[in-house]
Amino acid sequence: MATVETLIAQIDNKALREQLAREVAEMKKRLDWGLVFERHLPENVRLLSAPIRVGTVVWERTTPPRRLRVRAVDGANLVVVPEPEKTTAAPGAPTERIARSRVLVEQDFADPVFPVLTSIGAVRNGPADRPHHAVICGENYHAIQALLAAYENAFDLIYLDPPYNTGNRDWSYNNDFVDANDTYRPSKWLAFMERRLRIARKLLRPDGVLVVTIDENEVHHLGMLLEQLFPEARTQMVTIAINPHGTSGEGLSRVDEYAYFVFFGGTQPSKTFEDFFGPEGKTRARWWTEFIRGSHQWTRAVRPNLCYPIMIDDAGRIAGAGDPLEGPDEERPHRQGDCDLAWPVRADGRLGIWKLSATRVREMYPRGHIVATKPARGTWSIRYLLEGALSAIESGELEVAGYDRYGGVILPPKRGRVVPKTMWHRVRHTAGAAGGTAMLAALFGRTGVFSFPKSVYSVRDTIDAAIGSRKDALILDFFAGSGTTLHATLMLNADDGGGRRCVLVTNNELPFQTAQALEREGRFRGDPEFEAAGVFETATRPRVKAAITGVRADGLPVEGEYLDGRAYAEGFAENVEFFRLDYTDRAAVEFGLQSAEIHPLLWLMAGGIGERENLNPSQPLCLPRHSPYAILFDPSGLPDLLAALPERPDITHVFVVADSADVYAAILAELPSSLTTRRLYRDYLETLRGATR
Repeated sequence: MATVETLIAQIDNKALREQLAREVAEMKKRLDWGLVFERHLPENVRLLSAPIRVGTVVWERTTPPRRLRVRAVDGANLVVVPEPEKTTAAPGAPTERIARSRVLVEQDFADPVFPVLTSIGAVRNGPADRPHHAVICGENYHAIQALLAAYENAFDLIYLDPPYNTGNRDWSYNNDFVDANDTYRPSKWLAFMERRLRIARKLLRPDGVLVVTIDENEVHHLGMLLEQLFPEARTQMVTIAINPHGTSGEGLSRVDEYAYFVFFGGTQPSKTFEDFFGPEGKTRARWWTEFIRGSHQWTRAVRPNLCYPIMIDDAGRIAGAGDPLEGPDEERPHRQGDCDLAWPVRADGRLGIWKLSATRVREMYPRGHIVATKPARGTWSIRYLLEGALSAIESGELEVAGYDRYGGVILPPKRGRVVPKTMWHRVRHTAGAAGGTAMLAALFGRTGVFSFPKSVYSVRDTIDAAIGSRKDALILDFFAGSGTTLHATLMLNADDGGGRRCVLVTNNELPFQTAQALEREGRFRGDPEFEAAGVFETATRPRVKAAITGVRADGLPVEGEYLDGRAYAEGFAENVEFFRLDYTDRAAVEFGLQSAEIHPLLWLMAGGIGERENLNPSQPLCLPRHSPYAILFDPSGLPDLLAALPERPDITHVFVVADSADVYAAILAELPSSLTTRRLYRDYLETLRGATR
């Protein structure tokens, strides 16, 4: 390095000499830990919906793809000139016309973009005022830039499961799958990760937590990168046993992967209900158990007085218990008034018995001590609290945290909280067991949809260890895969009555072999058949829908249950909206022509509450009825806004369209200081202009 500095000192051009000296000084600061890689390897992506201007580089959707330079834009057609990479077409080179729909736009990551979100559907299975989770389909680098406009310094936890860079073409860089023969493979991976981690830090709260999982291929590089990027944080590595049987192949049989926990601002890990390393099965006692007697000898004939109907209303809540059945099994009624009747139906279809009398059911259900879950296999599942839990509630030893949607009490597990250890060994964390491959097979109704899913219990426990005590936490995963992180968030909310929100980002990338096969058939990126085979369409969206509703894509209830006995078919009382990442024109935003495109980001910033209403920018004020924000399109609407605020204590955000900083300051002076305000459209544009710096 000293030789380089000596050579720089010999440069006659003062401006160049000083600029190079500054760059070298910055490089020396970044290399304190000795991690060396080609930081400035170019990265770009090919987009479907980006704006096209004269000079834009586009790629024709063919095999092999042709690189073209746009010379003119003529409506739905482009005038282009072929331009191979690392060359520049001559001014007089022959041009050709091509349809806009036949090309993808090349976007360099060093250039600013202006991404927006387009809604492509929602699932609303919770109360109307329950905030929405968000699932975004698009290039994750641009997606997290867009999220800066809504969530800068807002996320409590960012959980990442990035490509592991195994050399098996499991990820792509510059639109090509990276394989083991790529000599720049480690540098590409580090450059890829560093760009995204820098933005991730801007999205985290000052006291936020970053978790990144990895395997042996890049574990040491990742650790050094995290230390280099975030020297102010405390970083710890957790070893998680995900395959107790071990892997086959050369060398030692590997059973684990790793998770780096990066704690900012002096944050401490949350205590959990077990340390994840002690003896299995002794640290997470369950309060709830099945109400039907499970052994084969417990037939109706043994205890006929315990074979009676439990009444369940249309909301899924227990409403009473009837008298024991008198006639044959097949003559039992299935409805009484406005209620379904649940009977103790055994796995063989015959009637069995309940564990307690009808009198006890009548005492327990008003207190939330016995609950029903949604029908599965044509019958109802009934669970009740064990006597130990009832005694603990009665004595005050056990505190009721709330009630679920079916009237059941929400209780913490039996044991007090402890600090997790740095080595986790739990059967439920096994990727191929109940929480991984088997769970996806139940949610999809078939196998083979998604390879190597993480166990949802491993992710849930990771979230719990990182920020479990924050019941209103905001969580981001921009390597979302099949959507495990959102599913784990749903489970954690159901466990403790929390209101955590999750934002997922995933592209619609295809496995290498699938993409090759489709391209041989003449199906390319942007074609319906190609897009339908991507991970978002085949795994992420259907998994999230099935988890929340309890219903598979084919309309059948999801069969099976979670480890705590909760039926998959019960679903979760939660809401989620799905978005596609699109791109807009900066000039159009500056002139206020893209308010509808930016609206989803404003809605998310204000909590994602309620169904979004259509905007009418011609009106001075937009005040949604069911969402806690207002948009002031013109200062003339300020008196109406001030008059409405006393009647709308739920309003938390006000977005002000103001060309002048003085006008914005004057409006700000009139608004209560408790409100969060943003200036449109300057704040959006400035955030995205600075996102690449």
